[in-house]
Amino acid sequence: MTASNKGMYLRENYMSDEKFGKIAFWRHLVLAGAALIVFFFAILRYTGLLAGVSALNRILMPVYLGVAMAFLLNPIMSFFEKRISKVWKASADNKKIKAFVRVVCTILALAILLGLCTGFMMAVVPQFLETAQYLIDHIDEKIIGVIDWADELTKYRYADVMENARTDGRIYVWLDTAEEWAREYLKLTTQDEIMATATRYGMSAGKLIVNFIIGIFIAIYLLISKELYKGYTKRFVYGLFHTEFANAVIRIIRKGNEIFYGFIIGKLIDSLIIGVICYISMLIMNMPYPILCSFIIGVTNIIPIFGPYIGALPTVILIFVTNPPQGIIFLIYIIVLQQVDGNLIGPKILGDSTGVSSFWVIIAIVVGGGLFGFIGMLLGVPTLALLLYIGEEVMVYRTKKKGLPTDPETYIKLDHVVQGTHEVVMHSEESSYSKALRNMRNSRISGFGKKKEKSKEQETEKDSDLSQK
Repeated sequence: MTASNKGMYLRENYMSDEKFGKIAFWRHLVLAGAALIVFFFAILRYTGLLAGVSALNRILMPVYLGVAMAFLLNPIMSFFEKRISKVWKASADNKKIKAFVRVVCTILALAILLGLCTGFMMAVVPQFLETAQYLIDHIDEKIIGVIDWADELTKYRYADVMENARTDGRIYVWLDTAEEWAREYLKLTTQDEIMATATRYGMSAGKLIVNFIIGIFIAIYLLISKELYKGYTKRFVYGLFHTEFANAVIRIIRKGNEIFYGFIIGKLIDSLIIGVICYISMLIMNMPYPILCSFIIGVTNIIPIFGPYIGALPTVILIFVTNPPQGIIFLIYIIVLQQVDGNLIGPKILGDSTGVSSFWVIIAIVVGGGLFGFIGMLLGVPTLALLLYIGEEVMVYRTKKKGLPTDPETYIKLDHVVQGTHEVVMHSEESSYSKALRNMRNSRISGFGKKKEKSKEQETEKDSDLSQK
């Protein structure tokens, strides 16, 4: 292809790209306008919308619990099903035997989960109630004990101040103020409010129990027929969308399942290990409330980054008011334990299950916790990881379709992309289009120079002929 033909080809592609760009611009403008209208009405009717979402969540709570239990029970059920199928090989061919094995493994997995939850509650709840009652009855003694320890630690240099703190009644004023604030916050100031609050909490507990029972049956049905529901889902996706887009949807669902399983199951195992280590260590160090503190540390460890500090605050205060030196030792121990978990135990169990940097983890926890509380802090990281994966898939698809490189490192030193050819031009480099234009310009200049030289030669020849004549 000559330079002139190449220039014409580039100009034609530029015009077609410009036309396509205008169409894409107006399409994106219409979509953005529709999104802004929907967002405006969502903000305008925020209270009603929020009330509707809350009501829908209350209705669907048994379904949420059932899906969550099925999600947690699936690995346990699959574990037992594989072991039984290896021993009882007839189950692989006989559908009735296979269905019976599935039901038995599902019930066995459910029994294990309920047993673990019941065991934890029986071990933790009584100690929690006993500890709370003991602190309420002896809180003034505990505070005076902390003052005595501080007085001894400062070698009685501030004995007068410490004595005034013990005897002038400020402790009891603070305690009365805290009790009054708690009563007002919980609406327990009058007999009617106490009865109303007790009734409300009782009804909430009853609804939770009913939803939990319904969720158990939903989880059992999901686990028994999980292959059938998987087939329905795939048929729906391929029947509704274009084949290429449906393949992408199935790939995203599979990746989301991998991310959520890897993160949640890994976090649960990691938190269980941390709770057991904390319990054994507290028994060795002879610290108070080992079961309660280990349970709090293990549960809050599920939350990435902020979880260890959330769990350390109440447990350190609880031990500190009982025995200040042990409280300080426990604080140091928790910091060391979390460093070991963050750098050794956690990476070994979780690996790179999400592939999300620490910056995005913090963003996911803050946003998820602000919107959905504890559940948002727990599920925010895998949800954001899935959204980033979808965004990456879209960007790779779009760049490939345009003939551009997909590696983001290629764009670090990018200067511009040539329209028409989509050629990537780096800093201090020249594109082939610019080279073609420069060659065309040079060829014109050189052609014009050659014409001048030729005309000069002709004039010289004419002058010589005239002189000869």
